Amino acid sequence: MSILLRFLWVVVTGFFREPLGVCGVSRLTQRVWPIDLDINVHMNNARYLAVMDLGRVDWILRSGAWRLMRHERMAPVVGGCMVRFRRSLRPFERFELRTRLLGWDERWLYVEQVMQGRDGIACLAVQRAGFTLAGRLVLPSDLARKLRYQGPPMPAPDWVAGWTAQESAFVHAAEAFAAKG
Repeated sequence: MSILLRFLWVVVTGFFREPLGVCGVSRLTQRVWPIDLDINVHMNNARYLAVMDLGRVDWILRSGAWRLMRHERMAPVVGGCMVRFRRSLRPFERFELRTRLLGWDERWLYVEQVMQGRDGIACLAVQRAGFTLAGRLVLPSDLARKLRYQGPPMPAPDWVAGWTAQESAFVHAAEAFAAKG
């Protein structure tokens, strides 16, 4: 099944599924189709990320962020991603994708996603994500207020600061490499 058909399915069914709330966990059951495979006959690494988009779409729809996005003309963005592949997902294997908001800092939301197949966890990922309005990032504290989040602040885990520092070093090195041509 193409990713577009999966996307449409998630959108249509998302309106009929139970609302999640900001702290809710989205759970989607998917299957590895032949179109998802690479030359090693397991799910292609790029397809993992495409399927994870579906989990974030489901979370956006069911958490109430969709109405806010539509009303204020905001757009979701991913600013970074850390991925760990652990096991292969084989042809026609069913797997579950779980998506949840891990926390936030002054600028970004952190979204955790786990794909689990019959042999255990296949892939783990954390995305640095947010919403933009007129080309500018909406502050997570403003987003939480607009979503009427009543709970305590959800600070990003401590290790996020280390990830941010490592990513800055990586970006600097990659820009230096690109400048050399």
